[in-house]
Amino acid sequence: MLRRLLERPCSLALLVSCQFAFVAYFSLGGFRNLTALFGRPAGPAVDYSRTHDVYANLSHTGPAPTPDPARPLPFCPERSPLLVGPLAVVLLPRAHAGADPRQEPGGAAGGPLPRPPRCEARSRTAVIVPHRNREGHLRHLLYYLHPFLQRQQLHYGIYVVHQAGNSTFNRAKLLNVGVKEALKDEEWDCLFLHDVDLIPENDHNLYTCDPWTPNTPPWP
Repeated sequence: MLRRLLERPCSLALLVSCQFAFVAYFSLGGFRNLTALFGRPAGPAVDYSRTHDVYANLSHTGPAPTPDPARPLPFCPERSPLLVGPLAVVLLPRAHAGADPRQEPGGAAGGPLPRPPRCEARSRTAVIVPHRNREGHLRHLLYYLHPFLQRQQLHYGIYVVHQAGNSTFNRAKLLNVGVKEALKDEEWDCLFLHDVDLIPENDHNLYTCDPWTPNTPPWP
């Protein structure tokens, strides 16, 4: 019966039309609209042919206001308005000295850990970086990671855990040490275990604890 139905010109034309409509729907973003019905809405469209400077939009944060106990800072927006998307990452020998020279010392240096200057961060993130004899990679990572996290309006800390000596590199042990030391400073919402030679290239990849993004679950 199905074979006889398909042999009819009108039935065949209807089938072809349905297939064409199906392909056109998915080609024009129908899949993103469909998945939004069952999960998180799709993020902003990103044009990877256009990249931005690593320090783009940071000048828009402005100076920190004078603290006023009677008027606490408002919470930052759920999605930072400072995000720019793909970054122009250039890895050249001795190209970067490390962190942004405007960045105040923090963590082990005794200063305050970085946080948004004009709003209260919605997420507190610690980044744990195991390290040994990778100073070049570390300089590039810090150069790009600090403004990356600042645009996301996070209260964050970067913990570089260095292994001394010539014994076998023990990444797992360094991560355990980094987590233990980080938790002495803050009750972090999220812990990121980060390789020293991986540089994030799109700041829409949020370093927050969110069930919809590929990262570490919240620390209990």
